[in-house]
Amino acid sequence: MTTEAAGGQWPGFGPGTVINLAVVKGDHNVQNNYFITKDPDPVESATRHLAGLVWEQWHHEAELRDLFPVPIPVLWRMTDGGNLGDHDHLTGAPMAGSASDLDSFARSFSQRQPQRLTILGGAGSGKTTMAVLLVLELLRQMKGGDRVPVLLPLASWRPAEEHPKSWLIRQIVDTYPFLSARTVRDLLNRRRILPVLDGLDELPDLDRPLALRKLNSGYPAHEPLVLTCRTHDYAKAIKKGPVLRSAPVVEGRPLTAEAVAGYLLDHATPQQRDRWRPLTDAVTRDPDGPAAQALSVPLLLWLCGKVHEDPDQDRNPGDLANRNAFPTPEKIEQHLLDSLVPAVYPSDPRDSPHPDRRAPRRWARGHGPREAERAARWLGHLARHLTKREQTDLKWWELGTTMHPSARMTVVGCAAGICVGAVVFLVDTVFVTVFAARPGWGFPARLAKGLLVGLADALINGPPAALLFGLAHRARRAFVGAAVEPSRMRIGIRGRSGAPRTRSVRDILKQVRTGSLAGFAGGAGIGLLFGLWGKGVGDSRWFEIGLVAVMVFGAQFGLVFGLVSGLVAWLETPIDTDSAVRPRGLLATDRNNVLVQLLLLGPLAGVTVMVGSRLIVGFLGGSLWGVPVHADPVWAIRFALLTALAGGLGAALSMTAWGEWVVLAHVWLPLTGRLPWRAMAFLEDAHQERGVLRQAGAVFQFRHARLQERLARPAEAGADDRS
Repeated sequence: MTTEAAGGQWPGFGPGTVINLAVVKGDHNVQNNYFITKDPDPVESATRHLAGLVWEQWHHEAELRDLFPVPIPVLWRMTDGGNLGDHDHLTGAPMAGSASDLDSFARSFSQRQPQRLTILGGAGSGKTTMAVLLVLELLRQMKGGDRVPVLLPLASWRPAEEHPKSWLIRQIVDTYPFLSARTVRDLLNRRRILPVLDGLDELPDLDRPLALRKLNSGYPAHEPLVLTCRTHDYAKAIKKGPVLRSAPVVEGRPLTAEAVAGYLLDHATPQQRDRWRPLTDAVTRDPDGPAAQALSVPLLLWLCGKVHEDPDQDRNPGDLANRNAFPTPEKIEQHLLDSLVPAVYPSDPRDSPHPDRRAPRRWARGHGPREAERAARWLGHLARHLTKREQTDLKWWELGTTMHPSARMTVVGCAAGICVGAVVFLVDTVFVTVFAARPGWGFPARLAKGLLVGLADALINGPPAALLFGLAHRARRAFVGAAVEPSRMRIGIRGRSGAPRTRSVRDILKQVRTGSLAGFAGGAGIGLLFGLWGKGVGDSRWFEIGLVAVMVFGAQFGLVFGLVSGLVAWLETPIDTDSAVRPRGLLATDRNNVLVQLLLLGPLAGVTVMVGSRLIVGFLGGSLWGVPVHADPVWAIRFALLTALAGGLGAALSMTAWGEWVVLAHVWLPLTGRLPWRAMAFLEDAHQERGVLRQAGAVFQFRHARLQERLARPAEAGADDRS
């Protein structure tokens, strides 16, 4: 049987049948009756749309993971219910299947009531691959009334803090933002979503028994659910917690020597089969030998094919059969894990592992013999970053979170201070040159004065701004305890698909209040600096000056930031609905939102400061506690520009996900050699071209936890990851 999707082919799911599944770009319609049928019911329409997005997302990912055209033929069979599963009379008829022929397995699963399943296996046994292929096959067979299988990694769930359905709703909305939380809740209530939760073993040990209890209570035995986990970790968890009730347990079996040899020969081109004969002959001749035992693990079998894929590289697959060089399966595993990065980062650009694929944006200016060395160093930093955080999800907005808090505060504060100083220099140079020159001065004299005043003001304002924004960044982290999340909404009059705004009046007013408080705090901080400056120069009225400045600046900043926050909340609409969220798309959305806010901040700050200054001066009658208070229109405009540009830019760099990405991942980490200068292009290349990373929604992951563990070994680690 052959299926076609997005221009690719999907062979191997059954003999003698051809079914078209061409995903049409734009509306994601799939050519079968279910996907082309229109339905006025908004829930049914959302179901069809979601199914198309899930298909497109995971079919594309399956192609990148080399699951086509020859999937590794892992055999999955039910385990003894008394050991790992529920009572036999609750789990139903036996189930079995192969990753290379899922048609009957998926049909058997679809006919079960309830549709529950636990997929177990050892490290690298292909559990996630099985889940991906099962999702695609269920979508291929989908018809009216069926549930949409939605595959989500479990690593981000904290079962002690969040109900499983609340977490599920949040994850689906984050990954498929055309759906609102209310719509996802309706889909769940109308039984239109089948959760496929991947990686119970990626939760901390102590959380797994609790997670099983929460899953059984949140998804009772009559509700569908698919769960994957390592066999050892699941067996350990059910000693302190329950099994997943009413769910049959299937477990991946080690590959036979014949299956290993068949896969390697089928994976190779006909012209390259002779290269593989020494290894395949050794595997079939000695099925209990180290090579056969190692390659019986699907991960290592895939690594073997990947490492030896290029015949021009000096790697002979037959060497793995040498017992002197590789006396144990563990030696082969270490060799394959260590060889992956050098194999997929060749020094010659013509040796790209997939020259037929469209290469992502280049992350390096050229190729050379050190490309693999540099890539290994950068991937090692990323692996250690995840290991320190005890995570597997590589989020671009968290790449600087393993730095020491003081180092992060210093770097962010200095970056904000430099930018504020640059803005002050430019604005003051222009204003002094144009408005503050004495009569009769020529342009060179006016410009010289402007440059001197601008430089002096920059040197005066830059360090306090660095301190202020650095402390603000540190305080936000201390109180919130997490990285700034990027926005999954775009700012516009309406979404490109005509999606309505999702913010209620209550939400908008909440944003106005939050922005006003933050603005008042920032303005009060600047006012306090004025008072301290007065004390430093010996002004006897320094306290009164500081108090007036705190009130005036606090009121103006609070009004400006409150208005901007409210306007942004009112204009927010869902991200484009033509695809699931991807890392670069989320980065672009957050960047655009920050830039739009800065553009809104300028005119609003100008109008607010000018009008507010007039009102404050009129209300105070020209003085407060003996301190003269007046409003000059020209310098009010100057102050408004500084508020908008300097304050807004400093806040953007220190308080937004995109700003932290620019400062840390785009400047500091590359400057210190821990990431390339084009970090996102490097991550995309590692995913799309090299196969080192995989993608799940808006986050990257290493291809397998064993690869992450191996790259994170402390060979080159040190204090550099903390500074």
